[in-house]
Amino acid sequence: MDPEKQKIESETRTHDNSYSKISSSSPKKSQTQLLIFIFYASLAIALLILFLPRQNVNGCPVPAFLFASHPSLFHALVFSVMLSFAAASSGLLIGINSQRQHATVQKCYFVISVVSLASALSILACASFLEIFKLVCSGIKL
Repeated sequence: MDPEKQKIESETRTHDNSYSKISSSSPKKSQTQLLIFIFYASLAIALLILFLPRQNVNGCPVPAFLFASHPSLFHALVFSVMLSFAAASSGLLIGINSQRQHATVQKCYFVISVVSLASALSILACASFLEIFKLVCSGIKL
């Protein structure tokens, strides 16, 4: 066999192997980055909830800004933010210690954190929509 041809084939195999290594580690890195983003986003939402002015509705302190007429939405928001924060932090802690042994558990925590943050954002959107709809129906112009 021609030495030039062998050199080209070996370079091609090396390039293919390095590409497969890069592509296999890329989803893991993006998953970790998304878990970090979810961790900080849920922490920011929790701190925002903590510093909002509150009023008592049926004996429960509820933020007066969006959730005064819908305290059950506020409780659902708090639950989903807490679940998102807990799942993201657990997924990050498992990923730091042992990536291969508990990969399935880390993926479950990843899915739980993504779904919980999405539900928290949809609850915020629903509460905003209901508040805007109430203002429009009462005759106040925005």
